[in-house]
Amino acid sequence: MSAAVLDTNVLIFDTFEDSEFHSEATRGLDSVDRWCIPSMAFHELLWFFKGRDFQLAKAKAKVEEYLTNEKSTFAECTLDDVQFATERMKTYREYNDLVILSVAGRLKLPLFSFDDGLRKMAVKNAIGLFEVRNDTATEERSGSGKES
Repeated sequence: MSAAVLDTNVLIFDTFEDSEFHSEATRGLDSVDRWCIPSMAFHELLWFFKGRDFQLAKAKAKVEEYLTNEKSTFAECTLDDVQFATERMKTYREYNDLVILSVAGRLKLPLFSFDDGLRKMAVKNAIGLFEVRNDTATEERSGSGKES
């Protein structure tokens, strides 16, 4: 069974058909058996919707869609995730990403993200990356030396 921890940007790109990486996000989500969605990703998704004045009813429906999808697993933020993030953050901006990264490391699952900075942090912390390629998605091991 394939699984990946989802960064918030995957959910955003999947939500908006006119977004830059919509097809890659959708293809990646379709290719895995289980989506592990950190609680932080749901917080960020709602903050994103709020910041763009996205209609509340649509935002609630989208969150519910991700929460109840048969592929979804909700990953709570733990004390270890907070400690991981606070020990490594160099700026406040990194905190949310590091919490999501910690979930991937803790669960030993590859991270699915389009954020180059977060992907570099994953490599630095020996956390695998989930890659979407043409018609298939694969897991890339952080030790391979490849970066996007």
